[in-house]
Amino acid sequence: SLSLSLLWSISLRQLKNEATSWLPVNYRIIARGRGNMAQLKNMCALILGMALLLLASSVEAQLPPVVFVPGFTASDLLVKRTNVHSKYPFCKNNSGWSLLWPVENFDIKDNSTTLCWLEALQTEYDPSSGTFSGQPGFEVTTLDFGTFIGTTGGLTIIKNWEQLGWVVGKNIFAAPFDWRVPSSAMDPYFARLKALIEHAHAQTGQRVVLLAISFGPQVALSFLHRMTQQWKDEHIAWFVAESPVWSGAPLAVMSLISGVPLTGNVTQTGLYRALSLNIASLPWLFARAGKNSSTAWTADEVIVSTPARNYTTSDYPALFRDLGLANLVPGLEAILGEPDLGHFLPPMVDTLVTYGIDVNTSGYYQYDAPFIPDASLPPPFPAHITNMTETGDSVVPLRSSLRSAAEWTDVMAAAGKRLYHRAYPGQVHAYCIVPQGGPCFMDVVNLIRNGTIPPLTPAPAPHPHTPVPQIDAMRQLFSFF
Repeated sequence: SLSLSLLWSISLRQLKNEATSWLPVNYRIIARGRGNMAQLKNMCALILGMALLLLASSVEAQLPPVVFVPGFTASDLLVKRTNVHSKYPFCKNNSGWSLLWPVENFDIKDNSTTLCWLEALQTEYDPSSGTFSGQPGFEVTTLDFGTFIGTTGGLTIIKNWEQLGWVVGKNIFAAPFDWRVPSSAMDPYFARLKALIEHAHAQTGQRVVLLAISFGPQVALSFLHRMTQQWKDEHIAWFVAESPVWSGAPLAVMSLISGVPLTGNVTQTGLYRALSLNIASLPWLFARAGKNSSTAWTADEVIVSTPARNYTTSDYPALFRDLGLANLVPGLEAILGEPDLGHFLPPMVDTLVTYGIDVNTSGYYQYDAPFIPDASLPPPFPAHITNMTETGDSVVPLRSSLRSAAEWTDVMAAAGKRLYHRAYPGQVHAYCIVPQGGPCFMDVVNLIRNGTIPPLTPAPAPHPHTPVPQIDAMRQLFSFF
C-alpha cells in the first residue's frame, strides 16, 4: 500500500522530469517548439501530484480504523497533588503535573523520593463502598489519549503501522489507561474509549478494530461487556487479543513476593516489588483457579512453595498474611471475585486471539526459605528462587491464553460470531505488535486490511516442568510492554 509519507518522498523535480513522459510524442514536440515545455512540465507535475495525493487519501480511507489498548504499565501516567495532607512533609504539594510513570532515575535507597512516589502511586480498596481509588488529593491521568506518545514503545509501534498506510489521528489511535486499578474502577476510562471508537467510526465510515495486547485484552473485554450488542454490531469489526492473560500468570505472584529480577539489578527488582505492593490491580494478573488444568490452575497445583508450606490458587489470602500483607486481603478477594474475568463472558464480536508458544515460561516457584510477615523487608527475599517452567510466551503460560477457546467457542458460534486462535512457536510475550516478532504481525495486518484469516498454526510441543535459572525466563517482562 502507498502512504502519504512515501508519496511525499517523490520530489517535485522528479515529478517534472517524468511528468510529460506519458504524453504523445507530437504533443511534446509542439510544446518544445513553442517554448512552453517548462510550463507543460509544471502543469503535468501538478496534475500527477494531485492524483498521487488522491490515491494516498483513497488508500487511507480504505484502511479500517484501529484503536490500540496497551498492556500493563505500558501507559504513561501523570500526577498532580492538590492540597494533599501528606504524612511526609518533604513531598511537594500544589506543584502542577509531573510524571508518575515511567519512573526515571529510581533509587530505592533514596527514602524521601521513594516515599513520595509510592504515596502518589498507591491505590486502595474501600470495603464499605466496594470501590478502588487513589489517595485523596492526587489526580492521575494518562498522557496524550488518542496518540501513541504516552504508551511504552509507542513510537516503534506506530512507525510500523504508518509504513503500511495508517495515520495517527485519522485511522489509528491509542487508548492508554490507568493500569493501577481493576475493571470495576475503570468506568471513566470506558466512557473515553467508547467516545474514541465512535469518533473513529464516524470519521472513517467504517467499523473499528479493537486491538489489545497483554493486559490490554482483559481491559478491552471488560469494556465490551459493558456495551450493548447493538452498539458492538454497529461499531466493532474485530477484537484482536494479542498475548492475553485470561487466566493470569504465576509471574505476577512472584512480583508481589520478591520483585521481578529483570537483569539481576537489585534496584529494578525493588522497583517492581514496590509497584506490586502499592497498586490494587496486580491480583487481576494472578494465576486463576479452575477445574481444567489446560486453561487454569487446579486446586492441587502448587504456584509457590517454601520449606514451611505450599501455596495454590486457593491460598492467596494465606500467602498475603504470611508476607505481612493482611491489610490487602479484602481488595484481593474483591478482585478475584469480579465478574469480567471471573464469569469470563465472551465479547460477542468477531475475535482473533494470538499467543506465543514453545518458550520457557514461569509455571511455579520454589523459595528456599519461609516467608517473613514483614512487607517492609527490601527485595529480593529470600535470596534464591528456583523457577519451574512450562510452555508459553516467556511471561504467560499457554493454558492462560487458551481459556477463551475452551469457554467461548460454543457461545460465539451459536451467536454467529467468529472466533479464531492462532499460536506462534518461539514468539515471546507481546511481540505480535511489531514485525520483528515474526509472522504474527502481518497475519493481524492482513486480517484487518483484507479480512484474511491467519493460517492454522502447529500445536505446541510437550513441555514438562523444568527447573531453570530464575532470571533467564523473565527478562521479557516489562522489557518492551
